[in-house]
Amino acid sequence: MLQIIRDKTTGWIATAIMLLLIIPFAFWGINYYFAGGKAPVVATVNGEDIKLAEFQRSYTNYRQQMQQYLGKNLTAAEEEALKLETLNKLVESKLLDQVNASFGLQISDQQVKQAIKGIEIFQSDGKFSNEMYQLGLMQLGMSPALYEHQIRLDMMSEQLQSTVIDSEISTGQEARAASVLVNQTRDIHYALIPVDRYKESIAVSEQDIDDFYNEHVTRYFKPEQVKVAYINLSMNKLAEQVTVKEDELLEYYEDNKSSYDQEEQRKITQILFKTEENATEEQLASAKDEADKVLAAIESGKSFQDIAAVYKENKETNFSITEYGFLPKGILQPEVDKAVYSMQMGSVSKVIESKLGFHIVKLIDIKGGVMNTFENNREKAETDYRMQKAESNFFDLADQLANLAYEHPDSLEVAASETGLTVQESDWFDRSGTEEGLTADPKVIDAAFSEDVLGNRHNSDVVEVSDGNLVVLRVLEHSPRARRPLDEVRDTIISDIKFTRARDSARELGQKIIDELESGKDFAAIAETHNVKWEEADGIKRDDISVNRAVLRTAFTAGLVEEGGAIYDGVEMGSGDFAVMAITGVHNPDPESFKGKTVEETRIKIEAYRAANSWVQFLEQLKAEADITLFTETLQ
Repeated sequence: MLQIIRDKTTGWIATAIMLLLIIPFAFWGINYYFAGGKAPVVATVNGEDIKLAEFQRSYTNYRQQMQQYLGKNLTAAEEEALKLETLNKLVESKLLDQVNASFGLQISDQQVKQAIKGIEIFQSDGKFSNEMYQLGLMQLGMSPALYEHQIRLDMMSEQLQSTVIDSEISTGQEARAASVLVNQTRDIHYALIPVDRYKESIAVSEQDIDDFYNEHVTRYFKPEQVKVAYINLSMNKLAEQVTVKEDELLEYYEDNKSSYDQEEQRKITQILFKTEENATEEQLASAKDEADKVLAAIESGKSFQDIAAVYKENKETNFSITEYGFLPKGILQPEVDKAVYSMQMGSVSKVIESKLGFHIVKLIDIKGGVMNTFENNREKAETDYRMQKAESNFFDLADQLANLAYEHPDSLEVAASETGLTVQESDWFDRSGTEEGLTADPKVIDAAFSEDVLGNRHNSDVVEVSDGNLVVLRVLEHSPRARRPLDEVRDTIISDIKFTRARDSARELGQKIIDELESGKDFAAIAETHNVKWEEADGIKRDDISVNRAVLRTAFTAGLVEEGGAIYDGVEMGSGDFAVMAITGVHNPDPESFKGKTVEETRIKIEAYRAANSWVQFLEQLKAEADITLFTETLQ
């Protein structure tokens, strides 16, 4: 089965700038994958087309990265934003390819080969593996020539990027000044005006509902959805159907006995009274006496846990109790090892002396060695036997399923009948998928909404959901994106109206309080008049976790405070709450207190920021000077 090759990502739409720098091979040069034809176009850049198929490939890759990073399916809003972000990246990619060509940048074959050999997903045990390389390209659906061409384009773009950003430098003086700002502290008073203060008192009429519904036409839409029929070929399910005969299973076990035989290992719990290497005879005798008392207590019925509870608070003895997993011979102290491997299951040793001290051991379990019997390995042997029998059948059925689904593209019935598999049906799902099940898998979702399956109503290709788990699907029903009926979203609209009006009321009160503060009214009078509670935070830094992030960000962008004065400001939270604040003090550390490593790290960060900013400005200038036409309606 194919191994899954996943690109890792550490960003999101909000950090699109950094994505330009940290997602290699995702978009640059991808326009060279496709050629000619009259395929739908999503954009033209200086007369060169970006085709829909190209966009779909990039979007699928980017979407899978985002879902893997976030650990969830994307919402409809995130899907739309991601589509625009993908299109933007493809436009930038096309522009960079054009600039690279005009500059005559060159990358040698040897440089390309070295770059590919350094890619971790193509390595095995730290070395380049041609097998991993071929499997990876197969998973990506690319030939070596196309992939190497993409790498060459990407390296040329990196070369261009270096030319643009390498001139950015920062001095030690700038780094100290930046360090002062980073470590600046501020004193603030702030009060939150909760949006919930107003919600319950807001009355919503039928006219309000109608007006809001008509004013926000694009808000209340249900996403495009499909319902699919599918055939699922699972090796595990085939294995469950295998008939197991005892004599055949025993024969299989004997033929593969080496796979089940393992070195004997024993699991123990040990009590140790540790002694030092230079312990006196008196100290040794004392430790031995404690161990004897414990052994007597165990023999009288006390458990190891009972003993541990007694010694837990006793700091005068070097007592310890340890539960070990399965250990082979030779790991424990020789004296303990000898005793452990002569004990019966569940038994407790006598007191054993070693150079570490005095031990008492209980044998919990044994595996391997004398336990290497058919009876003890039957469950695993049966599982392996079933999988072996199922495997050859699985690959035969996989080939048959792929051929039949292709030869009879308008129905799954023939494929199901010939393979003996069942046609199943999904519930409705949209492009963000479901929380769990088959329709939560991005590859299944992408197949369902592909042009051939959704547009042409053909069977999909075989989709490898996971190793040993294949699916072929076709669309049964399609529901296009449509505005939800008013009755269906009435409760949501009422909630949205209340939230909007309550948010506006919170903002209005916040602005009123700011005006009163600026006119000289004190905190106590405002608190009493408007029923707000002031919080005081002195000496806070930019990364302080005790203060709301929006409040903190606003407090540090409010400017400098004159001696004895204050700056008043406010900010609306994502929750709709409004925060009013007074910045009453700004404290800067001494620039000369920042030296050495601190200054150098800050200088590097400044240069990195400037480099990223220069690159973004370069791209924006390219776009401003280019002839670009976007056909966003094609993306729907």
